[in-house]
Parts: sequence; C-alpha cells; structure tokens
Amino acid sequence: MRLRWFLVIALAAVCTLGAACGDDSGDSNGGGADTGDGDGDSPGDGDGDGGDGDGDAAEVMCVNTGEINADCPVKLPPFSGTCAPRGECCHRASNSAKIDMLDPDEPAVLEYRLTSVVVTNHPDTVSQPVLLQTAATRADTCAGEQCLLWRFTLPRSGGEFVAGAGKSTIGIGRYNCDGTYSFYGPTAAPDREGLTDPARWEAVEADMMVDPDLEGRDARVIPFGDNPNRRFARSPFTDPAMDMEIDWELVSQGFDIIDIDTADAGEDCQGTRSGEDWIPAGQFLSYAPLEPNSHDITNQISQTYCQLLAFGILPEGMKERDCLELPRCTPGDEGCDWVKLPDSLCPETDAERDLFGCHLGAEGNPNGDTDYPDDLNCTQDAPTEVADPDSGSSAGQCCDPLGASETLPACNAYLTLTDYTAAAVEITDEPKNEIAPVCEI
Repeated sequence: MRLRWFLVIALAAVCTLGAACGDDSGDSNGGGADTGDGDGDSPGDGDGDGGDGDGDAAEVMCVNTGEINADCPVKLPPFSGTCAPRGECCHRASNSAKIDMLDPDEPAVLEYRLTSVVVTNHPDTVSQPVLLQTAATRADTCAGEQCLLWRFTLPRSGGEFVAGAGKSTIGIGRYNCDGTYSFYGPTAAPDREGLTDPARWEAVEADMMVDPDLEGRDARVIPFGDNPNRRFARSPFTDPAMDMEIDWELVSQGFDIIDIDTADAGEDCQGTRSGEDWIPAGQFLSYAPLEPNSHDITNQISQTYCQLLAFGILPEGMKERDCLELPRCTPGDEGCDWVKLPDSLCPETDAERDLFGCHLGAEGNPNGDTDYPDDLNCTQDAPTEVADPDSGSSAGQCCDPLGASETLPACNAYLTLTDYTAAAVEITDEPKNEIAPVCEI
C-alpha cells in the first residue's frame, strides 16, 4: 500500500523558494481557550504560566507539555505561556496531551506544522544555498504562505487506536500571531492575472483508511478514487518589499508522504531541534508540472519556477530562456543549457486524472541523480484502466525526458524529494479567508 496525502501546495518546492491552539474567538479544534480556567493551572503548560490569573479571555490557551525550548528559532509571539514553543521539536501544542483528555471512543485529531523542509534531489537548481537560506528564514517566521499544516483524524475505541475510516487534511495556511494556525478558506485567494478561483488555496479534506497495526505510510492510506492529489494545487508567495502583496503562485501535483512516524513518539514531534539545526524525521515527495509553473515570475530571482527547475538561477540577460520551447538536451553535454531535464509524467486532463497520477517516468536516470531507481514502475503503453500502484498495478506510462520519442509522451514534470520536520500545533476549526497578519513583536 502507498500513503498518499493531498497537499494544497508543493511542500518541497514551496519551502525551497520561500521553506496550533484556538482561533481569535477561542473555538479551536482539540483544546483552545477553554483549556485554561484563568487560575494559571491549564493542563500540561510545563511552567504554571498558562493562565493569566484574571480570566482574560483574550489570551489564547494551548494544550501543551514540556519546558519552553531555548533552541527554538522563535521569531514570532507568544514567547511564553502555553502556546510558546516547547519540547524537542518546538511544538506549540501537544497532540498526545489532547488525546489523554478524550473520551475512550472519541476520535483523535493530530495537527502539525512543518517547521523545516530540505529538498534533496535538486542540488543545482532549487537547492542552491541562497534559496535554502530563504526557505529556512520563511519557515522560522511562518511568513505568510509558509505555514504548512497537516491534520489527521484517527478512529479510536476503548481508549485505543483502531482500524477504520479517518480523515486527512493537508494544506497551506497562516499563523494567527496568538500561537494558533488556520488553513486558508474558500474565498482567501484574490484575483490575479489569469487566476480567478477564490478557493484555489483551500485545503481539501480526504477520506483515509487507518490501520494502527501497520507502520509509517502503510498505516494511513487515501484510496486512489478519493485522493485529490492528482489535481493542480496552488500556493501563494508574498513579497515583503511589496507590502505583502502576492508575488507568485506555485503549482504542484501528486503530494505523497513517503516516511512518517505513526508511533506514539510521533504524536508531538516528527523530528527534533538540536542547537541551531533541525534533525528531519521523514520524507515526502511532490511534482512540479512545467506549463502551469511557466507563468509567474518571482521577484527574488526574476524568473519562473519552471525556469529555475530546468536551468537553475539564470544570469541577467538570459532570463528569457524558455523551459517549454527550448529543445531539450542531455545536461552536461557541450552546448546544452539544461541543468536538469523533466523526469516525471503528470496527468493534464480530467480523463487522464481518472486513470493515473504523477509518477517518475524517465528511464535510465537522465540527470545522474543520486539513488535514482534502476527499475521504474511504468509501462511503454498508456493505461486503459486505472493505474493504481496501491493495488499492485503500474503507476502509468513511462515518459521521454528529451521529448523526442515517437512512442512515449514527453516528461512534463519534475519529481521533488524533501526531508522534513514537523511539530504539533493547534489549528483552528474555522479556516481564514485573509492573508496572514503581520505579527507585532
């Protein structure tokens, strides 16, 4: 079985170019403003400072455990209280503590924010040092679009996790400046040139089959027919130099968590913070389709994301190089301008999305990637029925990275592999339809 969880952004790619408690009204999911009673002894606060002693309802209360971690790269408030970053991964809430407060048959809700992501298979393009530093800064401050949120609802009976139906919601969101986070809602996205769907940033909830007797990705699976990850997902990037206006939007497909800790230890922390470094615990993948990423030009490097993936950071005077029209050639060959060729095939039409999802399709490791698989799960012929690897079939048709084959389609996307750390947070029940505020410090 394969674990495929939809992301309303290309987590890997987003964090590279850029890469929770109750809401303002106190009606958070899984423990919010009502977890403290105003006398300073809210559950699991670790230092007795959870309540303000005067019943001030404006102070958000988080269900949290452990001591405040001085190694956390905290740049946003609160810096104290129950919503301050705590424990070995800087969690602003505790999923395990919230589970302990549930009735025996009540479902558990695990909520996380990704605190660090590192793309591992694009060292010469999106993983150049200047871009990784930008990603780290955005992740530390949870800047605008850079709040990447996960929520999993798991069935329980008699106080234990059981096999059955669950829910998965993964998407871009925002920080609310009070220790809580929110997904973006159905009217959050403003009109931009060529983009008029106000719900294009909205997280999508998917049905998920859960089996606690299994581990990792096999323990939580979204069936192929229910998985929305074959559709385009968009994530926005704001520009501080433009008064936080939208700079560009990235398009992704095929998000899939490869490795995740589904044991008790992973309830609050997926990875740890050690001094100034994040120690990743898992990995996910996503795909960046060429054509949708060939329109928006980011102010940071004055080129499109498609150009970045194909050619790296282009020098001035070469910013017009076209990732769709320039004839493809083998990277490293004399006179070849391509730094990396597309290696994957993603569905482009509804009919294709009904049959297959994004998959690695370039045979022979055309880019010389480290740990590239010798054998790909693709076929020479296009599928005529559902290609679902979870059911033992191929992932779909192979593709030609050079786009010169008479029998195979040209590869039309890039695979991105990302190591991540994640920490428990409090995500509000209600999504937000406005871009994240600028937090006062």
